[in-house]
Amino acid sequence: MSSRIRHFFSRISLQTVLLILLAGTIFLLWYWLQQAKEENGYPAYQVAVLWVLVLSFCLWLGNLLIYRFIRRNYSWESSFNSRFFIQLVLTLFFSLGSINVTYILFKNGFTQLPPDEDQLILLNIYGTLFLIPVLSVQFGLLFLRKWKMAIVEQSKLKKEQVQSELFALKAHLSPHFLFNNLNILSALIEVENQPAQDYLDRFAEVYRYVLKNREIELVSLREELKFLTSYNFLLHQRFPAGLQMKIEVDPKFEDHLLPPLSLQMLIENALKHNKLSESKPLKIRISTTDESFLYIENNLQVKTLTSDEKTGFGLENIRRRYWLLARKEIELKETEKAFIVGLPLIIMNK
Repeated sequence: MSSRIRHFFSRISLQTVLLILLAGTIFLLWYWLQQAKEENGYPAYQVAVLWVLVLSFCLWLGNLLIYRFIRRNYSWESSFNSRFFIQLVLTLFFSLGSINVTYILFKNGFTQLPPDEDQLILLNIYGTLFLIPVLSVQFGLLFLRKWKMAIVEQSKLKKEQVQSELFALKAHLSPHFLFNNLNILSALIEVENQPAQDYLDRFAEVYRYVLKNREIELVSLREELKFLTSYNFLLHQRFPAGLQMKIEVDPKFEDHLLPPLSLQMLIENALKHNKLSESKPLKIRISTTDESFLYIENNLQVKTLTSDEKTGFGLENIRRRYWLLARKEIELKETEKAFIVGLPLIIMNK
């Protein structure tokens, strides 16, 4: 029972506790007012304090609910202008409405003089003059926090891209140095040795794709699959009968986006963790679903790895890049016979 109580209280935020304390204070003051009622009415200063507390509670709770509603339905990344305008309008109108409603209720409930038109006009003027600077400070602080978070996340993303590039290239080679040597090697290959020439051409395509997309955050699925064709060619030279790859991608998803080299990392991950041979080939299937997910599935033929080999870099790199770029999570599932990774395909807002 004690662990359940600790878990319950651990989920209660400081803001919730303060709101509960404020509500309790309001109730106690209202009860005190009922006891301290004078013959000709209630103590004026105590009524004023109670009104301020009730108004503060309404503004605090109401604007908190408005903020949470807008946060669920409008993201800063995709709906900045509409979110700013909607939050500003809802907050302003709700706050003025709360001021007017509570004032009228208190006037009618604690005095014998209902509010007149001039009082309500002044109340709205002063309320607006008070709310505009308060809301300006609130939005300013919120934007500064979001701006700081964006800078930190951009820095993390750049780091992930650099690590991804290093993971894919496996070496710190100058592009000019490598391509110059590939050209020399191509010239040295005999004309009739077409397989060697084909391998060299595909290797150059793979390397060129990596260099082209090392500064790019997202590429189309069409580009990634085209790259995969060349990469798969290299793998089949390395594992002529030990690797089987099947691609079943619906063409309607080819314009969707994903982080570059995601497929290459997942295939390398499958090769790293599984045995493969002509009698027991590693089977990799790449497919799409109507839920805009790209699934990469391989049969399990697990091999033993040393602690140094179990880096876990590939999956973690993809997971972090997806979160930083699109606030999306990848799916991981392991059964007795297969390991499956689901990559959400991204649609950029136009």
